[in-house]
Amino acid sequence: MKKFLNISLLALVALTSFSLTSCLHEMDEVFDEDAVIRMDKAMAEYEDILTSNGGKWLLEYYSNTSEPGYNYVLTFDKDGTVVMSGHNKWIQYIKTKTWTSAFGSMRSMWDVIGDNGLVLTFNSYNDYFHLFSTPEAVPTQGGTMTQGGESTAGYGHEGDYEFNLMKYSGDTIYLTGKKYNLHMIMTRLDPSTDDEAYLSKVASYNSSMFPAKMNNVYIVLPDGKRWIVESGASGYMRIYPEGEDRVTTSEYHNFIITDYGMSFRDPLVLEGNTPGETYRIQRFVRQADGTALCVEDNKTLITADPLTDCIGLYSWNCSSPKKEFAGVFQTLQTKISSEASKKAGTTLKSAQISYIDSLQTYALTLFFSKQSSNFPARYLFTLTKSSDTQMKMSFTGTSDYGSIYQDFCPTIQELIDTMNATSFTLSSSSLLSPETITMTDSSNPENNIIWKITLNPT
Repeated sequence: MKKFLNISLLALVALTSFSLTSCLHEMDEVFDEDAVIRMDKAMAEYEDILTSNGGKWLLEYYSNTSEPGYNYVLTFDKDGTVVMSGHNKWIQYIKTKTWTSAFGSMRSMWDVIGDNGLVLTFNSYNDYFHLFSTPEAVPTQGGTMTQGGESTAGYGHEGDYEFNLMKYSGDTIYLTGKKYNLHMIMTRLDPSTDDEAYLSKVASYNSSMFPAKMNNVYIVLPDGKRWIVESGASGYMRIYPEGEDRVTTSEYHNFIITDYGMSFRDPLVLEGNTPGETYRIQRFVRQADGTALCVEDNKTLITADPLTDCIGLYSWNCSSPKKEFAGVFQTLQTKISSEASKKAGTTLKSAQISYIDSLQTYALTLFFSKQSSNFPARYLFTLTKSSDTQMKMSFTGTSDYGSIYQDFCPTIQELIDTMNATSFTLSSSSLLSPETITMTDSSNPENNIIWKITLNPT
């Protein structure tokens, strides 16, 4: 009996094991089949998302953590091809071996595949996009680029061409580079968007938002604390808290200029005036005055020194008073030009407002010329600033050829008296990039002078 029970028990165990193994095998097949079906369905859904409504998207692309972002317009087709369009200096280098930014567009292949998740792959070489993922050393005007002091040979830009599809929400797709894990986004564009016109317009914002030589730019937090911005024109920004040590407190962040404004690659967490109080910022919308307002809190602002401060930091130049003086100022310059021609045989060529370090005061300089000779007639003044855009000039004396030309041209005194009596309102198309400033009579806007700003300090 005992032997029978043992045999029966073994048989039962064997039967149970066989049944359990069979059951588990069937369950594996069910779940495997379900996973495959679910993956196929997800891939089909993303393929439909990418190609629907014209299939046109803006990709805010980052190749690494120390280069600026690059805008690419991608137009996906159901036949598995994609038109990839960009506008940057690398495309120009491919075309001409020069370094000005240029537009380029090329068709290649794309696919959505399953590889430990959903992956968008651009799986045939595109000259204008895959340049960021090739291992060749990155060229520069003076040789080849280095990353962290090391040669880029064998690494290149270290950019991705395959992307993990993380989330789709509100016509925005969130991605991460498959190899280097940088976060990026794609935003749907209107199907009628002209790639070249759109990208050329966005490229024009690069120089206008952060001029190469304008370094008095700030991130102003809601509590008033200012972080100084440097090297914004490079797309790789250095920032540090105003009043603190530049070397030990500096942070470096890359970002991308977009059609709406700008966006940092990753969110910035900046400390305010109160220790421990921080503000999280990332995306900024361009404002009518040229500043940029933070999307996340609708308060943090990227701005620059007020216009009234620019008069001491930079030279204001008028290369053609005949064209750039208006109203009463145009009438007076015409009379001055006539007097200078008749009594001194010279021509009023240009005008300038600047701070003269050697004299420690401001000066209005009228430049008279005869053949190759220039005669600067300087009229010194002090400045009263009543607001960020309001100022008055009080003339105090002359320098260089100032008194001589007052004798030649009596109307110069009339110009000085008029400017003395005028309260000026300053305006510019952009506070971040004041390439020109219009100085307008606050009581009569017909009377104004347009000055071109020399961005390097005098």
